[in-house]
Amino acid sequence: MSKPAGWEDEAHWVRLLGRGFTKRCPNCGGRGIYDTWFRMKDRCPTCGMRFEREEGFFVGAYLINFAVAIVLLFLLCMGFVAAKAADPDADATAFLVVGVVIGLVVPVAFYPFARTVWSAIDLGMTPLEPEEEAEAEAARSATTAGAVGPS
Repeated sequence: MSKPAGWEDEAHWVRLLGRGFTKRCPNCGGRGIYDTWFRMKDRCPTCGMRFEREEGFFVGAYLINFAVAIVLLFLLCMGFVAAKAADPDADATAFLVVGVVIGLVVPVAFYPFARTVWSAIDLGMTPLEPEEEAEAEAARSATTAGAVGPS
């Protein structure tokens, strides 16, 4: 039985985004691409792909991070509207507190995921050029050779 038309494209995007949402390299799925919560390595330690493919590359990640926070705040606002519709005397304090927490915590907590999701989206839209693949292979080979070291 053959796969439906476009299945490979859908599977490719699911794989890329799945890797992004789990903080893995979108190219190879390698782990350990962050030194700290906020500091992403320049290259994937597994495949050597450079994450920041051009100047200002991660501006898209900020947009994703902002969009996630805005969607959550919108859902909270809709919850408040529903609560007020059910009870016109409903207090807004809890909604305000949750809103402040969402506004402060979600962007910080989601930041590394936004970067890897953006890398996955970019890789899906703009696959690695042959020069980037060669550069990644050279970086990976240098890292592997450095890890083995002299005996």
